Amino acid sequence: MRWLEKLRLRARSLFRRMRVERELDAELRFHLEQQMAENLAAGMSPDEARYAARRAIGGMQQLKEECREMRGVNWAQDLAQDVRYGLRVLAKNPGFTAVAVLTLAIGIGANTAIFSILESQLWRPLPFPESERLMDVYTVLRENPRSWDVVSEGVFRAWREQSRSFTSLAGYLDPGSRNLRANGASDRVLVMAAMPQLFDTLQIPIARGRAFVPADEQPGQDHVAILADSVWRDQFGSDRAVMGKSITLDGDAYTVVGVTAPQVRFEFVHEPAIFVPLTTHQTLEMLRGMDVIGRLAPGVTPQQARGELQLILDREMKAEGDPRADVAMVSNLRELRTGYAARSLYFFTGAVGLVLLIACVNTAGLLLARGLNRQREFAVRAALGAGQARLVRQLFVESLMLAAAGGAAGALTGVWLARWFAVLLEDSLPRHTPVALDVRVLLFVLAVSVFSAVLAGLAPAALSSRADLTHTFRQNAPGRTASLGHQRVRGLFVVVEVALGLVLLFGTGLFLSSFERLADAPLGFAAPGALTFRMVLRGEKYAEPEQMQRYFEGLTEQLRALPGVRAVALGSGLPLTGSESLFASVKAAGRPPARPDGSFAIVHAIAPNYFEALHMRLLSGRAFNANDRSGSARVAIINRNAARDLFGSENPVGKVIEFISDKRRGVPGDAPVEIVGVAENAHEFGADEVPFDDLYLPFAQHPVNSAYIVIESDLKADRLAGAARAIAYSLDKDEPIFDLQTMDDRVAHSLRGARTNLFLVGALSVVALMLVAVGTFGTVAYFVQQRIPEFGIRLALGATPAEVLRHAIAQSLRIAAAGVSLGVASSLILGGLLRDELYMVPHKHMGMLYGVSMFDPIILSDACVAMLAVLILASYIPARRASRVDPIAALRYE
Repeated sequence: MRWLEKLRLRARSLFRRMRVERELDAELRFHLEQQMAENLAAGMSPDEARYAARRAIGGMQQLKEECREMRGVNWAQDLAQDVRYGLRVLAKNPGFTAVAVLTLAIGIGANTAIFSILESQLWRPLPFPESERLMDVYTVLRENPRSWDVVSEGVFRAWREQSRSFTSLAGYLDPGSRNLRANGASDRVLVMAAMPQLFDTLQIPIARGRAFVPADEQPGQDHVAILADSVWRDQFGSDRAVMGKSITLDGDAYTVVGVTAPQVRFEFVHEPAIFVPLTTHQTLEMLRGMDVIGRLAPGVTPQQARGELQLILDREMKAEGDPRADVAMVSNLRELRTGYAARSLYFFTGAVGLVLLIACVNTAGLLLARGLNRQREFAVRAALGAGQARLVRQLFVESLMLAAAGGAAGALTGVWLARWFAVLLEDSLPRHTPVALDVRVLLFVLAVSVFSAVLAGLAPAALSSRADLTHTFRQNAPGRTASLGHQRVRGLFVVVEVALGLVLLFGTGLFLSSFERLADAPLGFAAPGALTFRMVLRGEKYAEPEQMQRYFEGLTEQLRALPGVRAVALGSGLPLTGSESLFASVKAAGRPPARPDGSFAIVHAIAPNYFEALHMRLLSGRAFNANDRSGSARVAIINRNAARDLFGSENPVGKVIEFISDKRRGVPGDAPVEIVGVAENAHEFGADEVPFDDLYLPFAQHPVNSAYIVIESDLKADRLAGAARAIAYSLDKDEPIFDLQTMDDRVAHSLRGARTNLFLVGALSVVALMLVAVGTFGTVAYFVQQRIPEFGIRLALGATPAEVLRHAIAQSLRIAAAGVSLGVASSLILGGLLRDELYMVPHKHMGMLYGVSMFDPIILSDACVAMLAVLILASYIPARRASRVDPIAALRYE
């Protein structure tokens, strides 16, 4: 049990140090008195006995140190001593301490912010019990695994009934905006259509009432609803008697049967306000957008589940007579829903990592300069017996204290920055979850702080502690003991800073050029100032196409009658809206399809003046007119992409397009249409998109319940919006207008992602440039301080201040040239490594850059010029000081 006794002794030595020291003094006095008593008994005089006892026992202080060493706790006492001394030293240099802490806080804070977003978006489990067992189940085309296919009603039922790999499978539709009318008021809310099994699959708790049951899937019994807790509180005043009451969604009555628990959140979709049943008897259009979630059975892997579903899929598709073979996919729900954002988030992680490296190198330069100015202190301590390890430890403890202070400030700053980043990146973040300073983030801050201390403090500590006693004590002036090697190391720090800063600056140039190209890219339309809004007609009174047509005709007629309105048009979709229109597979009549399932086209139902209102150019043929109505010859207009894909170089006007029906994929068949015109391409999603085939049909021949209205007017947008709301309310108070934006707003919104990327990279580059400028300023000032006697001699021998200024700047320019050269090489290497990750690859929609080369020589040259300009400005002030040295004062030290 000796180890237990040693452990107790060490614990007492750490936490009861004074008591243990008193006991040690008492024990040594006891041994000394015993030895004196033996000497007196041997006939010695008292003085002789005392001196002999001391000689026999040895030095008291040496004995105490040996005893302390045997306890094994000296390291803690020495560390406490180093901390106390470090605090005194840092307190005596508040300027240096503030700069070092602020520099590290910037780097640590930026990294904390981006890590907080990564943790909340990519790594934090979804808010469901055992969420890692939740899987997204879907199918892809065998010939194109990037293209998702539709899970048909038969396939889904077969999976749910035959699969043993999942405890439950459920389908749902992403929440969509619908009009809620309850308690005499109307509001737009998000409604999720979900199968009853979704509540079991996600294990969503119901606070009041019940969840959906299988009977709710039957037609005629599916008009029931479950309220989210927030809607129950806000819209119904937490009324406990809400169960069994009726609400109206888009004109249809639903009975409330339940309320979810307050803690229910989805995060991977927009939070629904109301749930309604989704049945497999819904329209093909709805089933086409259905997603399937499954909960893996215990002990089953995703690979095993995928194999089982593939066997069921093959049997079902064969039974349906479908010659095409799809591939079943099973992916972790969290990873699949957040994976598309990982690319940009990891890119920004790398960018802020460069900022942290610059901050650490900058701090290392400051610590080295300060350490060299303290070499007389280290020489004195070394002469008194302190070894180099002790001096290195003292300096490293000081750098660790600086990093701890920077980490604490960086953690607080990082939380604020993370929330700011989350607002900027809102449109591109996959999860709707708050950013918080949780345990993972705090552990990351601790790790980064230690890393920063090691990176910033270890090398300066090792170099500064190597004091040459003879050389140091020979110097009369403090702060002039730096060797040529030390100067080279300090210069190397600046070279690394410049190289890292140039990489960020070059990246900013790429994003700036990409944004300019996006902003100047032709969109295929021009409607500055035009107001747009959307309407969705639902309910029995708009069940027939004639009813939809009648309502929209009345609405547009009254809007045209408003004073100052020049034109009113409508269409089922607008450019830059992502297209809420239908899709179709088409082919040229009398010709085999270009692909087995035809050419994929986006179908727009538009008014005759749609192209005129949006100033979209017709390349050939004519626009629609009043004669293109129901019952007349069916006509269509296609865009330039569709004309090329379907007819090559031939003139398509007068030719016929046929629709290819595919009930399984929700693509309806329709009567053939004759092409009467070809329009210029208009971008559906943004300036950086791949080409789409667009097919335009007359709204009178193809009425739909959802339409965008475009109003060209001299009125201000807010006044016009109020008038439009009043007209819509007068026609039908249950059908509100929503998504009011000008076309200018839609164009700006389409550039928001690129603008945000540019802003973030630009902000990081500005911070990096500031750190590089501070580091360069400090280095040049240090070199000037070291060479004041030399400059004094030069001036005394007849050199002009301008010559001394040029000589002082020349040294910083050599460092700058080395840093820029290293930065150019690093930029080219990183550009080659990240090219496929950053560049907008055609037909993939996955890049962050558009229309620029990763090796653009102009952008790289501009970045080099900008960096050199910053370095020259940062070098000028300390170099100017060298040209104003008083030779007498400078030579007084010699």
